Amino acid sequence: MIKIWGKLITNDKVVKSKTIEVDASNTTFFDMLKDLCAILNIPTPVLLDKHVYDFNLFNMCTFKPSDFIEAVVFDKFTLEHLPDKE
Repeated sequence: MIKIWGKLITNDKVVKSKTIEVDASNTTFFDMLKDLCAILNIPTPVLLDKHVYDFNLFNMCTFKPSDFIEAVVFDKFTLEHLPDKE
């Protein structure tokens, strides 16, 4: 299980966030993104290879309003992989 922190950011302030746990062995990145967007009550953005690459390389990726087909009321949507506490 991995923890993913989704944050909606407006004017450099987190206005809404949610942390979810997903089973990485049988959940795709898109399914995780879709579930988190449903929980945050926002549309699902267009997922590009760049987003997956950034998430794999930096444990974080950012979606801008231009990544959404529908209009959104925030400046950024950020996904961050939270490390396990040991």
